[in-house]
Amino acid sequence: MRLLSAFLKVLRLASLLALGLAVWNAATSVYRSGMMFGLFDPAALAEYRLYAAPAGAYVAEIEEAIAAGDHDYAVALFNLAVRHGHALSPALRERAEGTWLGRAYLTGSRAAKGFVVGSLDSGAEIAGSVTSDLIGVGDLRDFSVQGYRYVAGDDYDPILLGLSAVGIGLTVSALGTAGAAAVPDAGLSVLKNAHRARKISGPLTAYLTKNAAKLVDTRILKAELMAASDEGALGLARLQKVAARSVDGKVAQTLVDDATVLGTIGTKGGVRSSLAALAIADGPKDLRKLQRVATRFGDESHAVMKFLGRSILEIGAALYAIAAAVASLLLAFMLAVLRLSARMFARFALAGAPASAPVLKILRLI
Repeated sequence: MRLLSAFLKVLRLASLLALGLAVWNAATSVYRSGMMFGLFDPAALAEYRLYAAPAGAYVAEIEEAIAAGDHDYAVALFNLAVRHGHALSPALRERAEGTWLGRAYLTGSRAAKGFVVGSLDSGAEIAGSVTSDLIGVGDLRDFSVQGYRYVAGDDYDPILLGLSAVGIGLTVSALGTAGAAAVPDAGLSVLKNAHRARKISGPLTAYLTKNAAKLVDTRILKAELMAASDEGALGLARLQKVAARSVDGKVAQTLVDDATVLGTIGTKGGVRSSLAALAIADGPKDLRKLQRVATRFGDESHAVMKFLGRSILEIGAALYAIAAAVASLLLAFMLAVLRLSARMFARFALAGAPASAPVLKILRLI
């Protein structure tokens, strides 16, 4: 009887574990199916969050943007608030727009700053930084500086070195992206400049660091740069060859795929949307989700991402938790019904028969 009792206890534990696994699998299936059919689409959930956000949150964020001179963000957020049912003061709209002369001055000076030093403090500076990379100036500058720092034994940035090497060293044909060069190039530029400005999320920075460690063969890089220095040939063409020979093409392709997604976000929603995505994404999967947000909101995507933050991505996880909880309740109810049915059946089967102590003990275990 003791053996039977122990067996029944183990059976009950195994049943509970099996139910737990079933709950996990059911919730996973519900979540993935919802993502597939757009039920948990981050863009649709962002729409809900924009409706649900209090008007005071919009006003406070717009005031901060005005104080920082970020009129593009202030205007975009004002338009989002009004379109999603929030009544804001027309005077706030006028202040958000600013004066034409003031905006022109800020835009011109910031674009020049971004072109020269690669700053990313505003939309205009982002545009200047990306432009300098697309014509080769930024990548040439960064690859030269970081490469010669490594050769001299000084501290260097492996991520900046690797991304600039990909930007100037690998051709479109070598990476198999013929016909789409501008998209990954722009994405690489934003990725590199955002890293330099420390505007990438911690988890995504860790992902880039891991890939950067495998991206550039520093031994080949050192030999090639020293040879180029001896020859006195340090132009763009020579540095392209140095970068191409020192970069792992397979790892570079992975980064180019990620940069293509980032570039697509920029194409749909502007460069600022790409930068906003890098600030909240934890990895490549998040970037692909934010690509749907950019497709939905277009030029206002940067305002949506900056205002809502990671709630665009985490709300899907919340729905997953709800689905898991509902599945757990249903399975717990089914288990309770089965146990009750088993006890009633056992009592009915033993009706009229003398109930011995072992039999009663078995009934209590069911």
